[in-house]
Amino acid sequence: MKKKWLAAVLAGTFVLGLFPNGQNVAKASGDGGTLTIAYQYGLAYAPMTIMQEQGLIEKNYDGDLEVEWLNLNSGQAINEGVLSGDIDVANMGVGPFITGVTAGIPYKMYSTIAAQPHKLMTNNDSINSLTDITSEHKIALVNIGSIQHILLGMMAKEQLGDPHALDNNLVAMAHPDGMAALLSGSVDCQLTTSPYIFMEQEEEGIHEVEGLSDVWPEGNAFIVGLVSDDLVENRPDVYEAVVAATSEAMDFLNEHQEEAAAILCEKEDVTAETMLEWMQDPGCAFDMKLPGVMDMAEFMEEAEFIEEAPESFEAITTESAR
Repeated sequence: MKKKWLAAVLAGTFVLGLFPNGQNVAKASGDGGTLTIAYQYGLAYAPMTIMQEQGLIEKNYDGDLEVEWLNLNSGQAINEGVLSGDIDVANMGVGPFITGVTAGIPYKMYSTIAAQPHKLMTNNDSINSLTDITSEHKIALVNIGSIQHILLGMMAKEQLGDPHALDNNLVAMAHPDGMAALLSGSVDCQLTTSPYIFMEQEEEGIHEVEGLSDVWPEGNAFIVGLVSDDLVENRPDVYEAVVAATSEAMDFLNEHQEEAAAILCEKEDVTAETMLEWMQDPGCAFDMKLPGVMDMAEFMEEAEFIEEAPESFEAITTESAR
Protein backbone atom coordinates (compact mmCIF):
# COMPACT_ATOMS: atom_id res chain seq x y z
CA MET A 1 0.00 0.00 0.00
CA LYS A 2 2.77 2.44 0.94
CA LYS A 3 4.49 2.13 -2.44
CA LYS A 4 1.22 2.68 -4.32
CA TRP A 5 0.23 5.90 -2.58
CA LEU A 6 3.79 7.21 -2.34
CA ALA A 7 4.04 6.82 -6.10
CA ALA A 8 0.80 8.77 -6.37
CA VAL A 9 2.19 11.55 -4.19
CA LEU A 10 5.37 11.89 -6.21
CA ALA A 11 3.89 11.10 -9.63
CA GLY A 12 4.33 14.16 -11.73
CA THR A 13 6.63 15.73 -9.15
CA PHE A 14 9.58 15.08 -11.40
CA VAL A 15 7.87 16.49 -14.48
CA LEU A 16 9.52 19.86 -14.38
CA GLY A 17 7.98 23.26 -14.83
CA LEU A 18 4.36 22.23 -15.37
CA PHE A 19 1.55 23.86 -13.41
CA PRO A 20 -2.15 23.01 -13.30
CA ASN A 21 -3.02 26.16 -15.23
CA GLY A 22 -0.24 25.64 -17.77
CA GLN A 23 1.83 28.61 -16.77
CA ASN A 24 5.60 28.55 -16.53
CA VAL A 25 7.01 31.43 -14.50
CA ALA A 26 9.93 33.19 -16.15
CA LYS A 27 12.69 34.69 -14.02
CA ALA A 28 13.25 38.38 -14.53
CA SER A 29 16.63 39.99 -14.65
CA GLY A 30 17.46 43.06 -12.62
CA ASP A 31 18.46 43.98 -9.10
CA GLY A 32 16.55 41.42 -7.04
CA GLY A 33 14.91 39.70 -9.99
CA THR A 34 11.62 37.90 -9.44
CA LEU A 35 10.69 36.04 -6.29
CA THR A 36 7.95 33.48 -6.85
CA ILE A 37 5.89 32.34 -3.87
CA ALA A 38 3.39 29.47 -3.95
CA TYR A 39 0.69 28.88 -1.37
CA GLN A 40 -2.63 27.07 -1.15
CA TYR A 41 -6.13 27.67 0.19
CA GLY A 42 -7.48 28.30 3.68
CA LEU A 43 -7.05 30.37 6.81
CA ALA A 44 -3.71 28.71 7.58
CA TYR A 45 -2.12 30.74 4.79
CA ALA A 46 -3.11 34.07 6.38
CA PRO A 47 0.53 35.18 6.86
CA MET A 48 1.02 34.98 3.10
CA THR A 49 -2.06 37.10 2.49
CA ILE A 50 -0.79 39.74 4.92
CA MET A 51 2.67 39.68 3.34
CA GLN A 52 1.15 40.12 -0.10
CA GLU A 53 -1.39 42.80 0.82
CA GLN A 54 1.10 44.89 2.77
CA GLY A 55 4.10 44.37 0.47
CA LEU A 56 6.21 43.19 3.38
CA ILE A 57 8.86 41.37 1.35
CA GLU A 58 9.46 44.38 -0.85
CA LYS A 59 9.55 46.54 2.28
CA ASN A 60 12.27 44.36 3.82
CA TYR A 61 14.40 44.15 0.67
CA ASP A 62 16.85 46.93 -0.11
CA GLY A 63 16.47 47.20 -3.86
CA ASP A 64 14.09 46.37 -6.69
CA LEU A 65 12.29 43.08 -6.33
CA GLU A 66 9.26 41.74 -8.17
CA VAL A 67 7.21 39.31 -6.08
CA GLU A 68 4.89 36.93 -7.89
CA TRP A 69 2.24 35.00 -5.94
CA LEU A 70 0.88 31.66 -7.15
CA ASN A 71 -2.24 30.11 -5.58
CA LEU A 72 -1.88 26.38 -6.29
CA ASN A 73 -4.10 23.50 -5.25
CA SER A 74 -1.58 20.83 -4.24
CA GLY A 75 1.84 20.16 -2.79
CA GLN A 76 2.59 18.16 -5.93
CA ALA A 77 2.33 21.28 -8.08
CA ILE A 78 4.57 23.14 -5.63
CA ASN A 79 7.17 20.39 -5.72
CA GLU A 80 7.19 20.51 -9.51
CA GLY A 81 7.82 24.24 -9.38
CA VAL A 82 10.64 24.00 -6.85
CA LEU A 83 12.35 21.27 -8.88
CA SER A 84 12.15 23.29 -12.07
CA GLY A 85 13.43 26.45 -10.39
CA ASP A 86 10.13 28.25 -10.97
CA ILE A 87 9.19 28.52 -7.27
CA ASP A 88 11.46 30.08 -4.65
CA VAL A 89 9.25 30.11 -1.55
CA ALA A 90 6.41 27.72 -0.79
CA ASN A 91 3.88 26.77 1.84
CA MET A 92 2.46 23.31 2.42
CA GLY A 93 1.45 20.83 5.09
CA VAL A 94 4.19 19.49 7.30
CA GLY A 95 3.51 15.90 6.18
CA PRO A 96 3.95 16.50 2.44
CA PHE A 97 7.04 18.59 3.21
CA ILE A 98 8.61 15.67 5.08
CA THR A 99 7.74 13.37 2.17
CA GLY A 100 9.25 15.84 -0.29
CA VAL A 101 12.44 16.66 1.56
CA THR A 102 13.20 12.98 2.20
CA ALA A 103 12.62 12.32 -1.51
CA GLY A 104 15.22 14.93 -2.43
CA ILE A 105 13.14 18.03 -3.22
CA PRO A 106 15.72 20.86 -2.87
CA TYR A 107 14.10 22.98 -0.16
CA LYS A 108 14.24 23.49 3.59
CA MET A 109 11.80 24.73 6.18
CA TYR A 110 12.51 28.32 7.17
CA SER A 111 9.46 28.74 9.42
CA THR A 112 6.33 27.11 10.64
CA ILE A 113 3.38 29.16 9.39
CA ALA A 114 0.27 28.06 11.25
CA ALA A 115 -1.45 25.60 13.49
CA GLN A 116 -5.12 25.13 12.67
CA PRO A 117 -7.91 22.95 14.03
CA HIS A 118 -8.55 19.74 12.13
CA LYS A 119 -11.62 17.54 12.45
CA LEU A 120 -13.06 14.44 10.82
CA MET A 121 -16.63 15.45 9.99
CA THR A 122 -19.48 13.17 8.94
CA ASN A 123 -23.07 13.38 7.71
CA ASN A 124 -23.83 9.84 8.92
CA ASP A 125 -25.52 9.51 12.32
CA SER A 126 -24.16 5.98 12.75
CA ILE A 127 -20.49 7.05 12.52
CA ASN A 128 -19.07 8.16 15.87
CA SER A 129 -15.61 6.58 15.69
CA LEU A 130 -13.44 4.97 13.04
CA THR A 131 -14.73 1.56 14.11
CA ASP A 132 -18.11 2.54 12.63
CA ILE A 133 -16.66 3.13 9.16
CA THR A 134 -17.16 0.26 6.70
CA SER A 135 -15.64 -0.37 3.28
CA GLU A 136 -18.68 1.34 1.74
CA HIS A 137 -18.05 4.71 3.40
CA LYS A 138 -16.11 7.35 1.47
CA ILE A 139 -13.75 9.77 3.20
CA ALA A 140 -12.79 12.98 1.40
CA LEU A 141 -9.47 14.64 2.07
CA VAL A 142 -7.37 16.98 0.05
CA ASN A 143 -4.85 14.51 -1.37
CA ILE A 144 -3.21 11.15 -0.89
CA GLY A 145 -0.10 11.80 1.20
CA SER A 146 -1.47 15.12 2.48
CA ILE A 147 -1.21 16.05 6.13
CA GLN A 148 -4.89 15.13 6.43
CA HIS A 149 -4.03 11.63 5.18
CA ILE A 150 -1.24 11.39 7.77
CA LEU A 151 -3.59 12.57 10.54
CA LEU A 152 -6.19 10.00 9.53
CA GLY A 153 -3.41 7.42 9.68
CA MET A 154 -2.64 8.49 13.24
CA MET A 155 -6.30 8.08 14.16
CA ALA A 156 -6.49 4.71 12.41
CA LYS A 157 -3.46 3.41 14.27
CA GLU A 158 -4.98 4.53 17.57
CA GLN A 159 -8.50 3.22 16.98
CA LEU A 160 -8.03 0.37 14.48
CA GLY A 161 -4.45 -0.73 15.05
CA ASP A 162 -3.42 -0.06 11.44
CA PRO A 163 -2.51 3.41 10.09
CA HIS A 164 -3.49 2.34 6.57
CA ALA A 165 -6.76 0.61 7.47
CA LEU A 166 -8.87 3.25 5.70
CA ASP A 167 -6.66 4.00 2.71
CA ASN A 168 -9.12 2.32 0.34
CA ASN A 169 -11.92 4.60 1.57
CA LEU A 170 -10.17 7.79 0.52
CA VAL A 171 -11.36 10.19 -2.15
CA ALA A 172 -8.98 13.04 -3.05
CA MET A 173 -10.78 16.39 -3.22
CA ALA A 174 -9.77 19.99 -2.66
CA HIS A 175 -11.11 21.29 0.67
CA PRO A 176 -14.03 23.28 -0.84
CA ASP A 177 -15.04 20.36 -3.09
CA GLY A 178 -14.84 17.95 -0.18
CA MET A 179 -17.10 20.18 1.88
CA ALA A 180 -19.63 20.35 -0.96
CA ALA A 181 -19.51 16.55 -1.29
CA LEU A 182 -20.02 16.09 2.45
CA LEU A 183 -22.99 18.45 2.53
CA SER A 184 -24.57 16.85 -0.55
CA GLY A 185 -24.08 13.32 0.81
CA SER A 186 -21.85 12.09 -2.01
CA VAL A 187 -19.16 11.27 0.59
CA ASP A 188 -19.75 10.13 4.15
CA CYS A 189 -16.84 11.91 5.88
CA GLN A 190 -14.32 14.67 5.31
CA LEU A 191 -11.10 15.27 7.22
CA THR A 192 -10.45 18.96 6.79
CA THR A 193 -9.30 22.13 8.47
CA SER A 194 -10.40 25.73 8.95
CA PRO A 195 -12.39 27.51 7.74
CA TYR A 196 -14.25 24.53 6.32
CA ILE A 197 -14.84 22.84 9.67
CA PHE A 198 -16.30 26.07 11.02
CA MET A 199 -18.76 26.20 8.12
CA GLU A 200 -19.64 22.52 8.41
CA GLN A 201 -20.32 22.74 12.14
CA GLU A 202 -23.11 25.19 11.38
CA GLU A 203 -24.87 22.73 9.08
CA GLU A 204 -27.68 20.52 10.33
CA GLY A 205 -26.86 16.82 10.27
CA ILE A 206 -23.06 17.23 10.37
CA HIS A 207 -21.07 16.15 13.42
CA GLU A 208 -17.48 15.40 14.40
CA VAL A 209 -15.98 11.93 14.61
CA GLU A 210 -14.01 12.12 17.85
CA GLY A 211 -10.38 11.17 18.34
CA LEU A 212 -8.17 13.39 16.20
CA SER A 213 -7.14 15.66 19.07
CA ASP A 214 -5.91 12.61 20.96
CA VAL A 215 -3.21 11.95 18.37
CA TRP A 216 -2.42 15.48 17.13
CA PRO A 217 -2.80 18.14 19.84
CA GLU A 218 -3.96 21.68 19.14
CA GLY A 219 -1.00 23.98 18.54
CA ASN A 220 1.12 21.51 16.59
CA ALA A 221 2.47 22.71 13.26
CA PHE A 222 0.17 22.36 10.25
CA ILE A 223 1.54 24.57 7.47
CA VAL A 224 5.26 25.20 7.08
CA GLY A 225 7.16 27.77 5.04
CA LEU A 226 9.83 26.49 2.66
CA VAL A 227 12.67 28.12 0.77
CA SER A 228 14.51 26.59 -2.13
CA ASP A 229 18.16 25.71 -1.59
CA ASP A 230 18.92 27.88 -4.60
CA LEU A 231 17.37 30.97 -2.99
CA VAL A 232 19.28 30.53 0.27
CA GLU A 233 22.59 29.85 -1.44
CA ASN A 234 22.46 32.31 -4.33
CA ARG A 235 20.16 35.14 -3.16
CA PRO A 236 20.64 35.32 0.61
CA ASP A 237 19.52 38.95 0.77
CA VAL A 238 16.15 38.02 -0.75
CA TYR A 239 15.86 35.03 1.59
CA GLU A 240 16.51 37.30 4.59
CA ALA A 241 13.76 39.65 3.39
CA VAL A 242 11.34 36.71 3.27
CA VAL A 243 12.20 35.73 6.84
CA ALA A 244 11.80 39.30 8.09
CA ALA A 245 8.51 39.72 6.22
CA THR A 246 7.14 36.48 7.66
CA SER A 247 8.00 37.58 11.18
CA GLU A 248 6.33 40.95 10.58
CA ALA A 249 3.19 39.27 9.21
CA MET A 250 3.01 37.02 12.28
CA ASP A 251 3.27 40.04 14.57
CA PHE A 252 0.49 41.80 12.68
CA LEU A 253 -1.81 38.76 12.87
CA ASN A 254 -1.26 38.35 16.59
CA GLU A 255 -1.21 42.00 17.66
CA HIS A 256 -3.76 43.56 15.29
CA GLN A 257 -6.37 40.87 14.95
CA GLU A 258 -9.29 43.10 14.05
CA GLU A 259 -7.33 44.79 11.25
CA ALA A 260 -6.11 41.41 10.04
CA ALA A 261 -9.64 40.01 10.05
CA ALA A 262 -10.80 42.94 7.91
CA ILE A 263 -8.15 42.00 5.33
CA LEU A 264 -8.64 38.24 5.43
CA CYS A 265 -12.45 38.18 5.36
CA GLU A 266 -12.57 39.10 1.68
CA LYS A 267 -10.66 35.96 0.69
CA GLU A 268 -13.19 33.69 2.38
CA ASP A 269 -16.22 35.88 1.56
CA VAL A 270 -17.32 36.22 5.18
CA THR A 271 -17.76 39.17 7.51
CA ALA A 272 -14.82 40.55 9.46
CA GLU A 273 -16.61 39.51 12.65
CA THR A 274 -16.79 35.89 11.49
CA MET A 275 -13.15 35.92 10.43
CA LEU A 276 -12.11 37.31 13.82
CA GLU A 277 -14.05 34.52 15.55
CA TRP A 278 -12.24 31.94 13.41
CA MET A 279 -8.85 33.49 14.16
CA GLN A 280 -9.56 33.35 17.88
CA ASP A 281 -10.34 29.64 17.88
CA PRO A 282 -8.04 27.90 20.42
CA GLY A 283 -6.61 25.69 17.68
CA CYS A 284 -5.57 28.61 15.48
CA ALA A 285 -2.00 29.90 15.91
CA PHE A 286 0.41 31.83 13.73
CA ASP A 287 4.00 31.39 14.86
CA MET A 288 7.38 30.75 13.24
CA LYS A 289 8.34 28.06 15.76
CA LEU A 290 5.48 25.65 16.37
CA PRO A 291 6.06 22.11 17.67
CA GLY A 292 5.37 18.73 16.10
CA VAL A 293 7.53 18.56 12.96
CA MET A 294 9.79 15.73 14.06
CA ASP A 295 6.91 13.98 15.86
CA MET A 296 5.15 13.72 12.52
CA ALA A 297 8.34 12.62 10.75
CA GLU A 298 8.88 9.81 13.25
CA PHE A 299 5.27 8.62 12.89
CA MET A 300 5.55 8.70 9.11
CA GLU A 301 8.59 6.42 9.25
CA GLU A 302 6.97 4.08 11.77
CA ALA A 303 3.79 3.85 9.68
CA GLU A 304 5.75 3.50 6.42
CA PHE A 305 4.52 6.74 4.89
CA ILE A 306 8.23 7.36 4.27
CA GLU A 307 11.17 4.96 4.30
CA GLU A 308 13.29 6.94 6.75
CA ALA A 309 12.74 10.05 8.84
CA PRO A 310 15.19 12.96 8.53
CA GLU A 311 18.26 12.49 10.71
CA SER A 312 17.57 15.69 12.62
CA PHE A 313 15.46 18.84 12.72
CA GLU A 314 18.57 20.84 11.77
CA ALA A 315 19.04 18.77 8.61
CA ILE A 316 15.74 19.94 7.10
CA THR A 317 15.54 23.53 8.37
CA THR A 318 17.33 26.84 8.02
CA GLU A 319 18.52 28.70 11.09
CA SER A 320 15.43 30.91 11.23
CA ALA A 321 13.23 27.89 12.01
CA ARG A 322 15.29 26.63 14.98
